[in-house]
Amino acid sequence: MQKINHFLNYLEEYVGVASLIFTSLLVFVQVVLRYVFNYSLSWSEEIARYLIVWFVFIGSSIAVREKAHATMDALVTYLPIKGKKIFSIIANLISIVLCVFLIWSGSGIVTSVIEFGSVTPSTGLPMFIPYLAIPVGASLMAIRFLQLLVQDIKSFRSEYTMIPPSKEEAPKL
Repeated sequence: MQKINHFLNYLEEYVGVASLIFTSLLVFVQVVLRYVFNYSLSWSEEIARYLIVWFVFIGSSIAVREKAHATMDALVTYLPIKGKKIFSIIANLISIVLCVFLIWSGSGIVTSVIEFGSVTPSTGLPMFIPYLAIPVGASLMAIRFLQLLVQDIKSFRSEYTMIPPSKEEAPKL
């Protein structure tokens, strides 16, 4: 299990970083060519757009892993520790269900695009490649939410919780 987790970490980070670097370089080259040499690459904006889509979905999985997604915990902070843990378990379950829906609907879109044989306008790249980011990213997020769910269930009886303590539970300085 640890090897799989390490592989997923490696995959997410390197694909995310590579797509971000390549997108930045591509946009930079496009700007220089357009404004200095009055020449434009017809395919660069299209490729940059699709790389950004992939980066967003891979980055979302990294954000789940790092617990970096935006949260609204104004009411949850007033719950006792057990209530926070139950809330966290429910939130992770709902997130997994939403990820499964994204996987299912994204796979349907990818299948449709493959059946129609759609290609991108500038490069002729099969259109299923950009759309594949939806089920792949949602699958990675579902795995990460499942890991958080298991972690929350294991820590249910301990004092550990990722949700900040309420004012009454916070240590006095």
